[in-house]
Amino acid sequence: MSQDLNGDGQHPTLGLLEQLRAEFSELWATSSRLCHRVDVLLRELANPNLHDIANMSFRVELWDRHAKQIRWTIAAAGNVFIAQAAFDAALAKWPHERFTLRQGIRLIREHPRA
Repeated sequence: MSQDLNGDGQHPTLGLLEQLRAEFSELWATSSRLCHRVDVLLRELANPNLHDIANMSFRVELWDRHAKQIRWTIAAAGNVFIAQAAFDAALAKWPHERFTLRQGIRLIREHPRA
């Protein structure tokens, strides 16, 4: 004993199945697009010409006003001379902020001096 609830002669189950199929088709299309985008990004990461941030050991860092946390890494460089130029440029732009130039945990320069 089935009951016609939508008044057009079709059972409500058929309408639900059509909606489910439409939703699944949309989900499949979205999934395919996302897989393609992830694949493109992974290929870009595999590019040997990308800069390797891990090998840029010199960092210019902006600290919070209490000097407890790094707020922002201003620059990362693999060369100390470039890092020092970035440090000087940061000081010129924001002279009242606290900056450090470090290589790993080794402190090279800081402003203001402690």
